[in-house]
Amino acid sequence: MGDLGLGQEFHTWHQFSSFFDDWCEKHKVLFIIASLKPLISLRQNPLHYQPSLAATLRFRFVRLICKHSGTYVGQSTVQRNRLSEKIDCPASITLRLGPKKDRLVVIEASLEHNHKLSEVEFAHYFKRHQLEASMGLPIRITNSVSKRFLAPDLIWNLEDYSKAKDKGMCELLSQLDGLFKSDPGAKVKLVFQEDVAVLNSIFLATSHMRGLVQRFPRCLYMDKAACINSEFELYSVLCQDGNGRGRECAYCVARRGVPDLVIFIVASLVQSAPDIKLKVKCLTVGVGITDVDAVEEVLPCTRVQICRLQVLEALYRKARELAVPKEDKVRNLLHNMANASSPRVYSQYLSDLEDVAPLPFLQYYLEHWHHNKGMWAECWAFERNCDCPFLEHMSFHQQKLRSALSPPLGLAACVRGLLELQVLRVEMAALNEERVSELYRAVCPPDSAALIAEELGLAKHANYHVKEVPEGFLLDGGICSFLVSRDLAACSCSIYVSSHRPCRHLFATRLWTGQPLYDPGLLHATSGGEGQDT
Repeated sequence: MGDLGLGQEFHTWHQFSSFFDDWCEKHKVLFIIASLKPLISLRQNPLHYQPSLAATLRFRFVRLICKHSGTYVGQSTVQRNRLSEKIDCPASITLRLGPKKDRLVVIEASLEHNHKLSEVEFAHYFKRHQLEASMGLPIRITNSVSKRFLAPDLIWNLEDYSKAKDKGMCELLSQLDGLFKSDPGAKVKLVFQEDVAVLNSIFLATSHMRGLVQRFPRCLYMDKAACINSEFELYSVLCQDGNGRGRECAYCVARRGVPDLVIFIVASLVQSAPDIKLKVKCLTVGVGITDVDAVEEVLPCTRVQICRLQVLEALYRKARELAVPKEDKVRNLLHNMANASSPRVYSQYLSDLEDVAPLPFLQYYLEHWHHNKGMWAECWAFERNCDCPFLEHMSFHQQKLRSALSPPLGLAACVRGLLELQVLRVEMAALNEERVSELYRAVCPPDSAALIAEELGLAKHANYHVKEVPEGFLLDGGICSFLVSRDLAACSCSIYVSSHRPCRHLFATRLWTGQPLYDPGLLHATSGGEGQDT
């Protein structure tokens, strides 16, 4: 076993963990952590070099020993003395923070075992990523946590377990603790690998996000929205509100390669908002999301679609990659197939493609896209002859993400950034007030329309905190608070009270809750002069 030795260096704990998993699989050996020392101790002030490395190195000392050291006895044949007492296996590996304080260095590598190795035992006990597990969380706790939504008191218990042992987990739990304190109705899941305290995914939906999907469940959109770091990716679920805008209704931060992820996200969303189960009629997903076969088991009234334009782009890329002859003709046929007006027309263009396309491309098409043509071709679309807003919604969502997330990020920083997007000012920043003003100008006298346009402009630049209360919605502007009625038709401010025209507070609340900004029902007959808000 000469491929792991003294002096070997690792710049991140993830690098060592991945290397060690591969090494153990190659040689069929089982090691456990005997002792470790975190890079940063919560009991001491961190040294100047440590804060930036805490998330990547995690530890300043780690000692690994063969699983047959100590009292463990498995299926391997172990050495015993004359009294039949087990002799501990001497195999061990030790890493320590190097002199430059920026890497882990192997300072001991005793790789000879005193017992035969068993492939059966290895296959039974070995699990990848075990070294990346949270060192503070007991397996019985992580197995239990993975099966349900978190409760605030459980967050506190997890924090207690993690203190001084896993700074990254502690920071993540602190973020979630803060979320529950400000939003007790939020729904969060932490899913760990079974029997290993390795975090696989985080599902998150705030009360506001749950409210949006309950109000607008008909069409949902899901895609991989961002790469968080080398290990985790962000998946987002959006709905379309009454203003035609894509709105976030669930986030899932997942480890790359986690199986059955789509069904987990969909099931968790339904569990967080059970009323939508029979109301979701269409789920449109990105071209990279493939495991959608079981979605209809969770959403029985739902059609699953794949974004047609993304399918065409994938086909065009493959044609270029394979240097397909007559590429322009092949592209035209693919475009015609995607937009075919009937299954018969689709079949005609498919026959033409079979005559023109080379065999490798045709095999790719038949294996990857023909069998699920009902999910992306126009003639089988959920709504025929309608432009799908998937790309527009996802593009706008990703633009917002770029303003809040700067990968690579730790999980705590990622969750913090996602929650910072769930505020009114972020939604107001993208408001096209001129388009809404134009609608009011078409039905209002010029003076009234000008005042409404002014209120729309003021709403865009205001900074309110919106809170739902029994009477309606309370907008806190820092200096003054205003109450908007539950039907979003009246406000306590002086402008509305004096003129009965829609005010900035009505517009802000309607945008936040997803209700249409243009509503002729808001145009009451004026009463009195034009009041000014103070």
